[in-house]
Amino acid sequence: MGIKTYNPYTPSRRQMTGSDFSEITKTTPEKSLVVSLSKNSGRNNQGKITVRHRGGGNRRKYRLVDFKRKKDGIPATAEGRVQIAKKIIAEAAKYGIEKKDIVIDVLCMTISSEPTGAITTLEALRQVREKYGVCAVLGVSNISFGLPYRPAVNSNFYTMAMQSGLSAGIINPLSEDMMRSYYSFCALMNYDENCEKYIEQYGSQKVQAVTPATKAEMTLKTAIEKGLKEEAHHITAELVKDKAPLDIINEELIPALDQVGKGFEKGTVFLPQLLMSADAAKIAFAVLKDELAKSGESEQAKDKVILATVKGDIHDIGKNIVKVLLENYSFDVIDLGKDVPPEEIVETAIKEDVRLVGLSALMTTTVVSMEETIRQLRKKKPECKVMVGGAVLNQDYSDMIGADFYGKDAMQSVYYAQQLFGGEK
Repeated sequence: MGIKTYNPYTPSRRQMTGSDFSEITKTTPEKSLVVSLSKNSGRNNQGKITVRHRGGGNRRKYRLVDFKRKKDGIPATAEGRVQIAKKIIAEAAKYGIEKKDIVIDVLCMTISSEPTGAITTLEALRQVREKYGVCAVLGVSNISFGLPYRPAVNSNFYTMAMQSGLSAGIINPLSEDMMRSYYSFCALMNYDENCEKYIEQYGSQKVQAVTPATKAEMTLKTAIEKGLKEEAHHITAELVKDKAPLDIINEELIPALDQVGKGFEKGTVFLPQLLMSADAAKIAFAVLKDELAKSGESEQAKDKVILATVKGDIHDIGKNIVKVLLENYSFDVIDLGKDVPPEEIVETAIKEDVRLVGLSALMTTTVVSMEETIRQLRKKKPECKVMVGGAVLNQDYSDMIGADFYGKDAMQSVYYAQQLFGGEK
């Protein structure tokens, strides 16, 4: 949606802006972009109904605004950016500026907040080059803002942009990834005659032969750390032929999860990898569980943990992640779900004789429900410990509402549970 400015006939009016509807309407609003105001009663300033039936809503139309369109002069589509380029070229021609002297920046938006940002930019590049034959410039590194290991995204996008017609990229020349993409592209497109520049840069480098590990060479620990579910299942099935299931759990499965958890805390392992490892461990554990049942061998009694997203909050992604990890560390998780009243949590804790309750909240407004749940637990089951987590929480919040532990991430919750139950035995 475009930004509208006003003539500065007063000092305050000079700074005033508003929204225009130039891209989503014609002179008269289209039917698809307007809705009727529906009214069936009226209330006074005290909230009391004074008119039982009020009509006329069908005569008033409200505009449906598309906030994904042009904003602050930056069109969201490639076509919109190409139209701006067309206006720039036409205006430059009035002053005698030729196309060969014009460089257009089609703008690059980060894909972490704008998923189609790269596609839009590449298409705008291609159209500007093909339709108008002008040069194009781009701040390449903007594409990866907010993502881990940005050089990988930047270098690949740089190659794609050059393929789409990029004339001049604003890049870091000290980045080996970026320069490798540049020299490789020039060699592949025959811009580098006889690959002279490429050979000059990389002719002295030796390629190290890497021998990939075979399934037979891979350990269960490695398979879990890498999140390889099929390999984890296969290796576990082979291990149980010669090794006790409990030994496999203690020597392979648990150490692997510990290693992944430590990597997650350090920032070397990311959430998708953490969950993949948890899934691989779950598959391996399922094989071991079957073997334990066959042999009559029993697992150590599991400690119970209640997890719940508090009343008024329907966001349960964080809770579900904690659940997966706790289950892989052999805890018996009672998942009460989301939007759970304090009374239900307390009742379950008493009934199941649970020593640890984990509460999750994503919204500031639901922290009140979390505090009330803790208050009731302290009154009716004081020996029960409470750990809390969620995007809106921090250590100060946790202390204020009376929680025993604040987990800033899922692994910290696991470590606290291990410490708590380990100390009780």
